[in-house]
Amino acid sequence: MNPRFSLHAWVLALAGCAGDGSGIVGSGEPAPDWKLVDVNPDSATYEQARGPSDYAGSVSGWYFAHAT
Repeated sequence: MNPRFSLHAWVLALAGCAGDGSGIVGSGEPAPDWKLVDVNPDSATYEQARGPSDYAGSVSGWYFAHAT
């Protein structure tokens, strides 16, 4: 496993545990809603707008990648 990826994973995991009520993490408030178009041609939701509200009541993880 790439050591850089491992470090980022640990930082994100620890940040998720550090909710003190001062920000979105651990504040009890829902995250802001937004929509992005799914551009993955292998996805079942290809070319559909998707966002957090589509998965309300479920645990979900989001990542954003950019390639040129």
